[in-house]
Amino acid sequence: MPLVRFRYLQEQGIFNDRVALSRAIDHYGFPKPMALGDNTLAWDLEKEVEPWLKSRPRRTPKCSPSKSKRRSAIVGVA
Repeated sequence: MPLVRFRYLQEQGIFNDRVALSRAIDHYGFPKPMALGDNTLAWDLEKEVEPWLKSRPRRTPKCSPSKSKRRSAIVGVA
């Protein structure tokens, strides 16, 4: 049962700040942390964090590869 703290979540790019973490807990079903001490909170990586990440929808590209001419014009490549 590997436990992770907020710094790990931040380093992995899951959350940028504690406000986003709090919002995810309150509104998006991110698991609440367990208290390891007076000022120490942690999450179970395998049982809580990873399943939550897998349940989140993934973004898909808005343009298809067939529109490469249009995309290259936006970037400025001839």
